[in-house]
Amino acid sequence: MSQTLGEMLPSIKSAPPGPHSLELASRLHAVESRNVTWLSEDFPIFWDRALGSNVIDVDGNVYVDLTSAFGVAFAGHSHPSITLSIEKQGKVLVHGMGDVHPSASKVKIMEELGELSPWKEARTVLASSGAEAMEIALKTAQMYSGKTGLIAFRGAYHGLTLGSLSVTDREKFRDPFVGRLSEHTSFVNFPKTGEEAEAIITEIASIVRRKKSTAEPVGAIVIEPIQGRGGVQIPPEDFLQTLSDFSQSAGLLLIFDEIFSGLGRSGVIFETERAGVVPDLVCLGKALGGGMPLSACIGSREVMAGWPETDGEAIHTSTFLGHPLSCAAGISFLNVLKSENLVLQSVQKGQYLLDSLQTSLRAGEHVFQVRGRGLLIGIELHNQKNYSVKSMGSHVSQLALKEGLIVLPAGIHGEVVELAPPATITQEQMDFAVKCLSTILLESQL
Repeated sequence: MSQTLGEMLPSIKSAPPGPHSLELASRLHAVESRNVTWLSEDFPIFWDRALGSNVIDVDGNVYVDLTSAFGVAFAGHSHPSITLSIEKQGKVLVHGMGDVHPSASKVKIMEELGELSPWKEARTVLASSGAEAMEIALKTAQMYSGKTGLIAFRGAYHGLTLGSLSVTDREKFRDPFVGRLSEHTSFVNFPKTGEEAEAIITEIASIVRRKKSTAEPVGAIVIEPIQGRGGVQIPPEDFLQTLSDFSQSAGLLLIFDEIFSGLGRSGVIFETERAGVVPDLVCLGKALGGGMPLSACIGSREVMAGWPETDGEAIHTSTFLGHPLSCAAGISFLNVLKSENLVLQSVQKGQYLLDSLQTSLRAGEHVFQVRGRGLLIGIELHNQKNYSVKSMGSHVSQLALKEGLIVLPAGIHGEVVELAPPATITQEQMDFAVKCLSTILLESQL
């Protein structure tokens, strides 16, 4: 058993949440608005530090993080090369003027992203969050096409700002703001079978024809190549290729949201590689900043030329655009991605974890399916009547936390346990996770 922080197995000294976490929860309750952090008698823990695949809370408990903190720490928490780059940058320039007097690191990271992208002449707009990257993509689509109509998929999660929320399919998030959301989005099902895929393409074609002569003709289709928060939903083989072919024939832009799945998480740099397609726009985030807030909307030179030449004042920008610390961290992450073969690690470790879970959970009456690509895996749950149980994933997440595993629920009804560990996770940690989750799912009264 490794005693090296980052590679350790869980060590619970005080039943979580411990006294220090409970005290911080009380203080947070006194100062934070409602509807931000979920606080209960047994949730949350408060983090103190993290390294590799380990998190240590304020009570000294050691956990194995199977979430990478929302997919961000793909290279591992506090990767030494990334933290060193932040430290070096912080000594010389903490903040610049992103769209007026930028830093050199802004140029460097966009050059590197362009080299990774599927376009010969890529153009990029940087941002700080995935939701903002999606906002930029939606604005780009409208600027280029002159059309406001959009097609998105049920179960989609693209962010919670007003623009990104307009293509996010979750009633809980949308209903409070329905009067402010764009009504120009049509939602179709995310396909699970080849038969469904054919029907969905037909439905999309019908929507495009119906709206063609209206005030809101369709200009773009927005899709996550793998739905992450939607429950690790993977489309049938060839669906993305068929969708791309249709988009081109109909003169629509195709936007890939790879904020979660991209940069190695699913076992390829971009899902565009696996699908063999070149979309018009790609959104990146999460892992890109190596732990710092950084996202990007990347597109071909032609599509990004939909934006007008600047007259000295950008029509989309932000104070922290191209932030030097985030860009330095992002450059370092991209170097680590290559030098440590994180994509290969994702493929190999992801397959091991997926195979182990599928074997161990085969007899589970609560387990409907274990699926995934790379280090993005979903365990879909159901009850004896063979339908998904609302919030079952949340219950499993709480039970796992008691054992020192950090996991998250996913799916529209919280019926999926989502696993997205760092690429640095060890076999010993994976074996522990499989054993722990199997015990919970096979032996607990859910």
